[in-house]
Amino acid sequence: VRGVPPPAHTRARVGARMETGLRALDAFCALCAGQRMGIFAGSGVGKSVLMSQLARGAAADVVVIGLIGERGREVKEFVEDTLGSEGLRRSVVVVATSDESSLKRRQAAYTTLAVAEYFRDQGNHVLCLLDSVTRFAMAQREIGLATGEPPTTKGYTPTVFAELPKLLERAGPGALTPSGKIGAITGLFTVLVDGGDHDEPVADAVRGILDGHLVLERAIAE
Repeated sequence: VRGVPPPAHTRARVGARMETGLRALDAFCALCAGQRMGIFAGSGVGKSVLMSQLARGAAADVVVIGLIGERGREVKEFVEDTLGSEGLRRSVVVVATSDESSLKRRQAAYTTLAVAEYFRDQGNHVLCLLDSVTRFAMAQREIGLATGEPPTTKGYTPTVFAELPKLLERAGPGALTPSGKIGAITGLFTVLVDGGDHDEPVADAVRGILDGHLVLERAIAE
Protein backbone atom coordinates (compact mmCIF):
# COMPACT_ATOMS: atom_id res chain seq x y z
CA VAL A 1 0.00 0.00 0.00
CA ARG A 2 2.99 2.32 0.26
CA GLY A 3 3.27 2.96 -3.47
CA VAL A 4 6.03 5.06 -4.95
CA PRO A 5 5.12 7.80 -7.45
CA PRO A 6 6.53 7.45 -10.99
CA PRO A 7 9.94 9.12 -11.39
CA ALA A 8 9.50 12.81 -12.17
CA HIS A 9 11.20 12.58 -15.59
CA THR A 10 8.85 9.78 -16.77
CA ARG A 11 5.63 11.49 -15.75
CA ALA A 12 3.33 13.08 -18.28
CA ARG A 13 2.37 16.71 -17.92
CA VAL A 14 -0.97 17.84 -16.49
CA GLY A 15 -3.72 16.97 -18.96
CA ALA A 16 -6.75 18.72 -20.41
CA ARG A 17 -9.35 20.60 -18.41
CA MET A 18 -11.67 18.39 -16.37
CA GLU A 19 -15.35 19.14 -15.90
CA THR A 20 -16.28 18.81 -12.24
CA GLY A 21 -20.05 19.18 -12.59
CA LEU A 22 -19.94 22.18 -10.21
CA ARG A 23 -20.33 25.46 -12.08
CA ALA A 24 -18.59 27.56 -9.41
CA LEU A 25 -15.45 25.42 -9.69
CA ASP A 26 -15.56 25.08 -13.48
CA ALA A 27 -15.90 28.86 -13.88
CA PHE A 28 -13.48 30.18 -11.25
CA CYS A 29 -11.19 27.30 -10.21
CA ALA A 30 -10.84 25.16 -13.32
CA LEU A 31 -9.17 21.79 -12.70
CA CYS A 32 -7.04 19.77 -15.10
CA ALA A 33 -6.58 16.00 -15.23
CA GLY A 34 -3.67 15.13 -12.96
CA GLN A 35 -3.80 18.24 -10.80
CA ARG A 36 -3.68 18.00 -7.00
CA MET A 37 -5.82 20.47 -5.11
CA GLY A 38 -6.55 21.11 -1.45
CA ILE A 39 -9.98 22.03 -0.08
CA PHE A 40 -9.37 24.09 3.07
CA ALA A 41 -12.17 24.78 5.53
CA GLY A 42 -13.16 24.73 9.17
CA SER A 43 -15.44 22.10 10.65
CA GLY A 44 -19.05 22.01 9.43
CA VAL A 45 -18.49 24.34 6.46
CA GLY A 46 -19.25 21.75 3.76
CA LYS A 47 -16.10 19.87 2.72
CA SER A 48 -17.77 16.46 2.78
CA VAL A 49 -20.84 17.69 0.87
CA LEU A 50 -18.59 19.21 -1.80
CA MET A 51 -16.71 15.91 -2.08
CA SER A 52 -19.94 13.98 -2.60
CA GLN A 53 -21.04 16.37 -5.36
CA LEU A 54 -17.69 15.90 -7.08
CA ALA A 55 -17.96 12.11 -6.79
CA ARG A 56 -21.30 12.19 -8.62
CA GLY A 57 -20.61 14.84 -11.26
CA ALA A 58 -16.92 14.87 -12.19
CA ALA A 59 -15.83 13.65 -15.62
CA ALA A 60 -13.54 10.77 -14.55
CA ASP A 61 -13.43 7.05 -15.38
CA VAL A 62 -13.11 5.91 -11.75
CA VAL A 63 -13.64 7.71 -8.44
CA VAL A 64 -11.69 6.54 -5.38
CA ILE A 65 -12.90 8.00 -2.08
CA GLY A 66 -11.03 7.78 1.21
CA LEU A 67 -13.00 8.70 4.34
CA ILE A 68 -10.36 9.02 7.05
CA GLY A 69 -11.46 9.75 10.62
CA GLU A 70 -15.09 10.35 9.63
CA ARG A 71 -18.07 10.13 11.98
CA GLY A 72 -19.39 6.56 11.96
CA ARG A 73 -23.02 7.54 11.34
CA GLU A 74 -22.11 9.47 8.18
CA VAL A 75 -20.58 6.56 6.29
CA LYS A 76 -23.78 4.73 5.36
CA GLU A 77 -25.49 8.04 4.52
CA PHE A 78 -22.62 8.89 2.21
CA VAL A 79 -22.65 5.53 0.44
CA GLU A 80 -26.42 5.05 0.12
CA ASP A 81 -27.81 8.58 -0.21
CA THR A 82 -25.02 10.84 -1.38
CA LEU A 83 -23.33 8.50 -3.84
CA GLY A 84 -26.36 6.36 -4.60
CA SER A 85 -26.38 3.45 -7.06
CA GLU A 86 -25.24 5.66 -9.94
CA GLY A 87 -22.22 7.03 -8.07
CA LEU A 88 -21.29 3.63 -6.64
CA ARG A 89 -21.13 2.10 -10.12
CA ARG A 90 -17.77 3.77 -10.76
CA SER A 91 -16.56 4.32 -7.18
CA VAL A 92 -14.34 2.60 -4.63
CA VAL A 93 -14.80 3.74 -1.01
CA VAL A 94 -12.15 3.18 1.69
CA VAL A 95 -13.28 3.97 5.24
CA ALA A 96 -11.63 4.25 8.66
CA THR A 97 -13.85 6.04 11.17
CA SER A 98 -12.63 8.32 13.96
CA ASP A 99 -13.00 5.63 16.65
CA GLU A 100 -10.63 3.23 14.88
CA SER A 101 -6.95 2.94 15.77
CA SER A 102 -4.41 5.43 14.43
CA LEU A 103 -2.71 2.62 12.49
CA LYS A 104 -5.98 1.79 10.70
CA ARG A 105 -6.63 5.44 9.86
CA ARG A 106 -3.14 5.86 8.43
CA GLN A 107 -3.39 2.59 6.50
CA ALA A 108 -6.75 3.64 5.01
CA ALA A 109 -5.14 6.78 3.52
CA TYR A 110 -2.31 4.71 1.98
CA THR A 111 -4.83 2.17 0.67
CA THR A 112 -6.92 4.90 -0.99
CA LEU A 113 -3.91 6.04 -3.02
CA ALA A 114 -2.91 2.42 -3.78
CA VAL A 115 -6.36 1.72 -5.28
CA ALA A 116 -6.15 4.95 -7.32
CA GLU A 117 -2.69 3.92 -8.60
CA TYR A 118 -4.03 0.51 -9.66
CA PHE A 119 -6.66 2.12 -11.92
CA ARG A 120 -4.22 4.78 -13.14
CA ASP A 121 -1.78 2.09 -14.24
CA GLN A 122 -4.53 0.67 -16.47
CA GLY A 123 -4.65 4.00 -18.30
CA ASN A 124 -7.76 5.38 -16.56
CA HIS A 125 -8.38 8.94 -15.43
CA VAL A 126 -8.98 8.58 -11.68
CA LEU A 127 -10.51 11.17 -9.37
CA CYS A 128 -9.12 10.58 -5.87
CA LEU A 129 -11.00 12.27 -3.03
CA LEU A 130 -9.38 12.06 0.41
CA ASP A 131 -11.31 13.42 3.40
CA SER A 132 -9.26 14.43 5.30
CA VAL A 133 -5.50 14.90 5.25
CA THR A 134 -5.70 16.46 8.73
CA ARG A 135 -7.05 13.20 10.22
CA PHE A 136 -4.20 11.32 8.51
CA ALA A 137 -1.71 13.76 10.07
CA MET A 138 -3.34 13.31 13.49
CA ALA A 139 -3.08 9.52 13.16
CA GLN A 140 0.60 9.83 12.25
CA ARG A 141 1.11 12.17 15.22
CA GLU A 142 -0.39 9.58 17.60
CA ILE A 143 1.90 6.89 16.17
CA GLY A 144 4.96 9.15 16.38
CA LEU A 145 4.29 10.14 19.99
CA ALA A 146 3.73 6.49 20.95
CA THR A 147 7.13 5.55 19.49
CA GLY A 148 8.87 8.32 21.45
CA GLU A 149 9.28 11.01 18.80
CA PRO A 150 9.64 14.56 20.14
CA PRO A 151 6.58 16.76 19.56
CA THR A 152 7.28 19.89 17.49
CA THR A 153 4.82 22.52 16.21
CA LYS A 154 1.38 22.07 17.87
CA GLY A 155 2.46 18.62 19.03
CA TYR A 156 2.98 17.25 15.50
CA THR A 157 6.00 14.98 15.23
CA PRO A 158 8.67 15.24 12.49
CA THR A 159 7.40 12.10 10.69
CA VAL A 160 4.05 13.83 10.03
CA PHE A 161 5.80 16.35 7.75
CA ALA A 162 7.94 13.58 6.22
CA GLU A 163 4.89 11.39 5.41
CA LEU A 164 2.68 14.12 3.90
CA PRO A 165 4.65 14.52 0.64
CA LYS A 166 5.03 10.73 0.34
CA LEU A 167 1.24 10.42 0.42
CA LEU A 168 0.24 13.45 -1.66
CA GLU A 169 2.90 13.06 -4.38
CA ARG A 170 1.35 9.72 -5.33
CA ALA A 171 -1.47 11.64 -7.04
CA GLY A 172 -0.81 13.39 -10.34
CA PRO A 173 -0.17 12.41 -13.97
CA GLY A 174 1.12 8.89 -14.56
CA ALA A 175 3.80 7.51 -16.86
CA LEU A 176 3.17 5.84 -20.22
CA THR A 177 1.65 2.36 -19.67
CA PRO A 178 2.68 -0.74 -21.69
CA SER A 179 -0.61 -0.43 -23.64
CA GLY A 180 0.41 3.07 -24.75
CA LYS A 181 -2.09 4.92 -22.52
CA ILE A 182 -1.29 7.57 -19.95
CA GLY A 183 -3.43 7.44 -16.82
CA ALA A 184 -3.71 10.22 -14.27
CA ILE A 185 -4.89 10.72 -10.70
CA THR A 186 -6.61 14.04 -10.11
CA GLY A 187 -6.39 14.49 -6.36
CA LEU A 188 -8.70 16.56 -4.17
CA PHE A 189 -7.63 16.51 -0.53
CA THR A 190 -9.58 18.19 2.24
CA VAL A 191 -7.77 19.96 5.07
CA LEU A 192 -9.61 20.71 8.31
CA VAL A 193 -8.32 24.15 9.25
CA ASP A 194 -7.92 24.15 13.02
CA GLY A 195 -9.78 27.11 14.55
CA GLY A 196 -9.93 28.91 11.19
CA ASP A 197 -6.15 29.40 11.23
CA HIS A 198 -4.94 28.86 7.65
CA ASP A 199 -1.32 29.06 8.80
CA GLU A 200 -1.54 26.13 11.21
CA PRO A 201 1.20 23.49 10.60
CA VAL A 202 -0.68 20.88 8.54
CA ALA A 203 -2.44 23.44 6.32
CA ASP A 204 0.86 25.24 5.75
CA ALA A 205 2.71 22.03 4.85
CA VAL A 206 -0.04 20.76 2.53
CA ARG A 207 -0.26 24.10 0.72
CA GLY A 208 3.42 23.80 -0.14
CA ILE A 209 3.00 20.28 -1.61
CA LEU A 210 -0.20 20.60 -3.64
CA ASP A 211 -0.70 22.52 -6.89
CA GLY A 212 -3.32 24.85 -5.48
CA HIS A 213 -6.10 25.18 -2.97
CA LEU A 214 -9.73 26.20 -2.57
CA VAL A 215 -10.98 27.86 0.61
CA LEU A 216 -14.55 27.38 1.84
CA GLU A 217 -15.69 30.44 3.77
CA ARG A 218 -17.81 29.93 6.88
CA ALA A 219 -19.68 33.21 6.24
CA ILE A 220 -20.94 31.93 2.87
CA ALA A 221 -21.87 28.53 4.35
CA GLU A 222 -23.92 30.24 7.04
